[in-house]
Parts: sequence; structure tokens; C-alpha cells
Amino acid sequence: MSFDNMIKIDLQSYSDYICYAESCKYGNVYPLSIAEGYQQGNIYVNSINNTKNVLFWHFSGFAFISGEYNRSFLESVYDIISDKNGTNPRRFILFADEQTMSFFETKENIDIERRYFFGFENKTFNKSIALPSDCKLKPINKNLLSKIKGRITPYFSWDNADEFLSKGKGYCVVCGEEVTAWAFSSAVSSNEIDIGVETAEKYQHKGLALAVSTAMIQYILAQNKTPVWACHYKNIASAKLAERSGFDRISECYVIKRKGT
Repeated sequence: MSFDNMIKIDLQSYSDYICYAESCKYGNVYPLSIAEGYQQGNIYVNSINNTKNVLFWHFSGFAFISGEYNRSFLESVYDIISDKNGTNPRRFILFADEQTMSFFETKENIDIERRYFFGFENKTFNKSIALPSDCKLKPINKNLLSKIKGRITPYFSWDNADEFLSKGKGYCVVCGEEVTAWAFSSAVSSNEIDIGVETAEKYQHKGLALAVSTAMIQYILAQNKTPVWACHYKNIASAKLAERSGFDRISECYVIKRKGT
């Protein structure tokens, strides 16, 4: 997908933008997952000869800007968010600092919200979560993946099942024949993994989400990587689950999106 005033970087050159992904202020596991080739996404610049401004747009719809971005660059980003020409069917959720927020708060058709970030410091994490007798904790395979139905699933951030199963990881709780809760690698970089979690509505408040998130944390630590957790500021359940799973809230950012998305 191309946009006026934006140049789409060729896939073969993505590794050249790792340093820019590393400098993204919030949740850089997502831009790094693109630049390092773990997950699908796009990288845009204003000029090939001047890469002070870089936009990373992850498959999930999360977007990040890096570099010494100026007003002209932000105007180009606004054109993507606002989608005035109706050519952008993809979700676009920009993670932004206060300076960037102040630019967008004057624009039409824009919603500005917040997102919380959590840090994990417990390197000796070792929990065992008891499950109901009719439930089992299982790694997500192709068969179980096909049974996962919800809003936050591996398909939220991975293009297809094979890509997720080869480059990602997940665990689920199976009660009888039904997949009731799941946690998975929502974003993967060389040193971090962001955790996505959801529980089927009728199985909530039974501790199942804690079981799958615990399994993911133990897997991530075994890979010598750092677990990452973030959530919308109104998602109280996710914030509480993060704290029960060993995370502490460390920062927040603004989230900028088109109204109604």
C-alpha cells in the first residue's frame, strides 16, 4: 500500500531500520518484530536519502514513529490515519508521546486515548497454577488454533497459522473439547516477546488467564527473552492480571486513531 508523501521500504532493506525500531519510545518489540523479520508489517519514510523520519506499521495495526520527525512527517501520518481518500482498510493505531499528541489533538476525526506498559523484573519467576479437574494446559498447535474464537487471538498479530506456529508460541486451557483461555506471542523480537491474553466470556473469573499467562512467561524466560505486557488504560482486568503475573506498571503513552476504529 502506497501513500502520498510516503515511500514504502523494500522488504530486503528492513534490517537497515533496526536501529530506528530500537529508538521507538513505546513498545518497540512491535517495530523490531518488523525490522528483524519475525512478523509482517510495513516501513515508510519521507525520503530514501533522509531517514530522520520513520514509520513502522505492524500487521496488528499498531504503528510507531521514530527519528527526528517534524510537522511535515506528522501531516503525512495524519493522512494515513484520517484516510480521506478511503483507500486504507487496515487498522492504524499510533503509539505517541505528548509532543506528537499535541499535534494530533487539533485534528479532525481523531480519538486520543492512553495505553499502559508493564515491566517484568522477576527473573526467578516460577509459578504453578492449579486448574479445574476437567481442564488441561496445552501448547497451541494447528488444531487448537482453529478452535480459538475471540477478539485477541494469534490472528490479531500474525498473518496466518503457519507463520504463528513457526515463529511464535502460545498456550491454552482446554476444558473438555473447548478452548477456554489462551496466551500467545503477540509480538516477537530478538530480546522481547509481547503477551496477548484472552478468556472466553463464560469461563472468565476462574483463574484460567493467569494459568496461560504464567505458561507464556515461563516460556519467554526460557528463551532468555523479556516478557512484555501492555493494555488499554480502561482495561482494568488486563492491568490486574499483569500485576498478578509478576509485572509492574512502568509507563504510559498516548494512542491516536481515527474515530470509530
